[in-house]
Amino acid sequence: MKINPKLFAVADGLEPIEVQEFDERKIEIYSMDQFEGIKEEFVMKKGQFAVWSSVDGVNYRLFLEDGYQKRVAELYSAKVNRTWVNFYDTTDAISKKFSNYFVYPLMGIAVLACVLSIFLSKYMPSWTSWVIIGVLAVMFIAMIFVNMRIKKVVLNENTKARQEIIDYLGESKFDALIEAQKSYMDEYYENLYPKNEEDADNQAVENTEENKEVAEATENNTEAEAKEEQTETTNDNEAPLADETKEESNDTDTKEE
Repeated sequence: MKINPKLFAVADGLEPIEVQEFDERKIEIYSMDQFEGIKEEFVMKKGQFAVWSSVDGVNYRLFLEDGYQKRVAELYSAKVNRTWVNFYDTTDAISKKFSNYFVYPLMGIAVLACVLSIFLSKYMPSWTSWVIIGVLAVMFIAMIFVNMRIKKVVLNENTKARQEIIDYLGESKFDALIEAQKSYMDEYYENLYPKNEEDADNQAVENTEENKEVAEATENNTEAEAKEEQTETTNDNEAPLADETKEESNDTDTKEE
């Protein structure tokens, strides 16, 4: 069974932090911190703190985030990992069984039907397109059914594997480890982005100060405009008085003459 084969090759020639062997199979455990880019790819982008890899279903490599491995090491003990390897073997066998009994025969029937429709097109050309459409529709529905069936069987096997681990560790310890797992993940991301939260607070303060400055500038402009209007009004009111004074002066000069 192949699981992340490209990741498996990354650890070639490097010393694992732990090796577990059972049933002629081997699991090499590595810290993600030993490799550049793995944490960014799986922890940061996918939220995976533990990643399995294999190219043959016999030799496995398990990559764990360093702090995560220390917090929940019992979830990756040899006996627990043996359960998961058996689960991978079972799901691989299920996948191959469905492929051999359903997928490949359906593909063969589809190819045969298409070839037959091309042959019949010489005699019944109007039916060719309908035959091909019908074959594709049947294939599509059949593949949906097969995938749903595979998912259901795999889910049942996953439940069995989980229960086996609970029986081995004990329900209380298992629940405690799951809670520690969740707690570590939450803490990891909270500690990873403290600066961003601080920047957000600073940005909020800057926005408040900026809004305050805009408000003050608007208020000053309003006051300036009000003063300007008041000055214009005063000038308008004084102008007629000046004209009247001039007219009164002219009337006085006329009388004197």
